[in-house]
Amino acid sequence: MSILNEYLKIIPPTQHGLVRALDEVITSAAPGLTSSLKWGNLTYSGVSNVCSIVAHTHHINLQFFKGVHLADPRGLLSGTGIEMRHIKISSESDVDPDYIKVLVRDAAKSTT
Repeated sequence: MSILNEYLKIIPPTQHGLVRALDEVITSAAPGLTSSLKWGNLTYSGVSNVCSIVAHTHHINLQFFKGVHLADPRGLLSGTGIEMRHIKISSESDVDPDYIKVLVRDAAKSTT
């Protein structure tokens, strides 16, 4: 069973389509990343953790472990942690694949 399918088993069915869409964007942007379940989240890593899909009841956070270092001209990244930042996504229409691919590629550069 794929890691994605394992993750889908533990999150609400209403989030499945959005998680699949994000997984497709992430894996096409950085095919060298490995996916795993960490802290109950679908996490993508190179040498270190790059990003995670974190399902909540009514939205998903796409979190970047070193997000504070990413260029974000649209101002979509939020968070107050030392390095982690996230994008809150409530529906598939919130997903801009091209913009997310840029963020994922930039985040993955130092970890692949």
